[in-house]
Order: sequence, then C-alpha cells, then structure tokens
Amino acid sequence: MDFFIGITLYLSVLCFFIFVLLMGPSSRFRNGPIGKLNNFLTVTLFGWIRQSYRGICGNRASATCDGLYNYFMEEKNPVLVIVYLTLLTGSILLFYITAWPNIPGHYLSDVHKYLVPIVIIFTYASYIIACKSDPGKITRDNVITACKMFEYDFLIFEPKECKTCVFLKPARSKHCSLCKMCVAKSDHHCSWINNCVGLKNYRYFLLFLYATVQICFYGAYLIYHIFLDIAKKMNLAEAWITSIQTGRRVRISTYQAALFLIHHERVLGALGIFALLVGLVILIFFCYQLSLVYNGTTSNEAFKWEEVEEIIMTGDLWVYEKVNYEESKKRKKKNKEVSEGKGRTTAIYWIQPARFRKNKSSEGESETNGENSKQLGRQVKSVSEVRNIYDKGLWGNFKETLFPPSL
Repeated sequence: MDFFIGITLYLSVLCFFIFVLLMGPSSRFRNGPIGKLNNFLTVTLFGWIRQSYRGICGNRASATCDGLYNYFMEEKNPVLVIVYLTLLTGSILLFYITAWPNIPGHYLSDVHKYLVPIVIIFTYASYIIACKSDPGKITRDNVITACKMFEYDFLIFEPKECKTCVFLKPARSKHCSLCKMCVAKSDHHCSWINNCVGLKNYRYFLLFLYATVQICFYGAYLIYHIFLDIAKKMNLAEAWITSIQTGRRVRISTYQAALFLIHHERVLGALGIFALLVGLVILIFFCYQLSLVYNGTTSNEAFKWEEVEEIIMTGDLWVYEKVNYEESKKRKKKNKEVSEGKGRTTAIYWIQPARFRKNKSSEGESETNGENSKQLGRQVKSVSEVRNIYDKGLWGNFKETLFPPSL
C-alpha cells in the first residue's frame, strides 16, 4: 500500500511538472500561477543556483556553471530529446517484460499482438519526422515568397527588419535565437523535439503529439484489461476479506481489489498510472494546439493577441478606417459603426494613451476632412471588434496546416 501511494504521488508530481513546463509559457497560463511556476523553474531557480555555486566555488568554477547554463537554456541541445526517448523506450521495455506475456488474454484478442508493434513504430517514426523536419526556414532566396504569403495587419505584425538575418521579416514569422534563423508562420521552439515548429512542420508536430497521446492511452487500456484478466484468474469477484472496523468477513470492494492488484503487480500498475497521467497532460496540450489552428493563430500570435487585449482593457487602442463620405453619412444616420470587410482590411490601429487624446468629437470619434473621404476613429472596446485577418475559417485553417504553401 505504501509503495502504491508513493509511486502514485511521484508520478502525479512528475506529470504536474511536465504540464507546467509545457503549458506555462502559453497565453492561457502565462500570467497565472502555472506561468509563474514555469518562470521560477526555468529562470529564477537557475539564477539562484548560479549565484550559490559562484559564492561557494569561486569565479573559475562558476564560469563552467555559466557555460552549462547557457548550453541548457540558451542553445539548441538534445537534452529533452534524450529524456523523451529514455522515457518512451524504458516504458516500452517494461511493457514487454510485464504485460506482453499476458497478451492475448480473456479480454484481449490476438489482434493486439500486431497492433502493439505498429503503434510503437508509428510513435518513433512521427517523433523522428518532427525532430528532423524543416519548420520553414526563411533565407535570402525565399524571403520575397515568404513576404507575399501573408499580409501585414499592422497590429500584431508590421514591416520591420530582422537585425540578425538582416532582411525584412515576413508577417507571422519570428527569429528563433536557438535555431539561429527566421521561421515562417512560427509557432514556438519545442525543446522536446529540439526543433522549431512553423509553417512546414506544424502538421508533423501535431502528428507527434497525437502519436504520444495514442501510445499512452493504448498502453493504459491494455494494462487495465490485463488487470481484469488477472482478477478473473484470481477470482477476486468472489473474494472475502476481514473488515478492520467491524472484524467481520465482507465481500472485497472494487476499490480494494484494484489496490490489491496494483500492489501485487507493482511495476505494471505504476506503468499504467504513468501512461494515463502523461497521456492526459499531452492531450491537454494537443487540444490547445488544435484550438489555435481552429482560431487561425499560433502560440506566438496568441501571446501577441493577449498583449492587444491588455491594451484594449486600458482603453488605449483605437481604430481608424477610411470610408466613402456619403457611405459614412448613411451609416451615421442608421447609428452603425464602421463594418469589417472580409478581404484585405482597411483598418489602421494605433495605441493612443489617454493623456494624448485631443479634439475628439462628442461621439468619441476623431475626424479628418478630405475631399471625398472622411477618416473615422473610434476606441476599440473589445477584442472581438478586432478582426484576425489570418483566420480563414475552420476548413481554410486546417487546410493551411495540413497542406502548407511552399516557400
């Protein structure tokens, strides 16, 4: 019983920290407790360790420590790739040692003898592809093509030069300091695959996440039915135990039978719990990535939209859109705001702090008269008023992810 409680707590804590490392930087958790814990584990804690090591061992030894810190935290390295492969391979070996002899069984047919190797090969293959695939590297040869691929919305992306690569940064791109390159439609740098996730390999990254979730849940499913088979062979359904509280003999409960089985098959039980917990953590991250695809955005853009939302909450974001003067009069008569088009946006957004706002009309609009046009300015009060020009709808977003345009 003590072993079962200990291994459960250990695996639960391990999965919690994996969840923190995966989801901490995301826009959903960045400003909350999960994000703060992630920052503590990846930045603050290492800073404390470096300072303590420098004080104890001196400057010469601390130089080595600084070098290791830079390697692990600021350079592309295969550490987490080794961790992932170690966990995956170790779990598979334990499965073959403890679970494979019980397949087939009363609850598992012969088909699993063939499915298990296929699932394992699929998991390794999807991981290798995700690690080795090109995320969409932007070079001087394809930068013009990359710039034509997505237009600038002048809100979260505007034309500017990459100071490292020394060329114009295309919209939706980002320079990765670890990979030392600009990546088209950059999502994030994933240390688990030691590669950036971008335009060309986002589909392979999703495939890798799916494969990991699949092997975890499939493994937990097999172990669960193996336990049912063991319980049937031991006839636990008809077992009686002596109650500690009353001293009477009573039928064993399902919970007590489960504890007995896990204590009896400790390694198999720990492996099943580990697979289930890790599968749940990766499933949450996988669903988050799918939600980004659904909304036509990326992890990098989600951070930017969160910043836009904060600006909107302070009342500092205004939108200006040129419209035909006569059309503007008609809209004012109908008491309607400037509508959003479906194609290229004509809206110009800017941050206008309250102390700089002057000459506003009574309706809260800044007006500039022209010969045949009028520029209307209004305060953006909700992020729903701002159109994401990169959102092409459900099918368009998934089509762009699964069949990305070539650079």
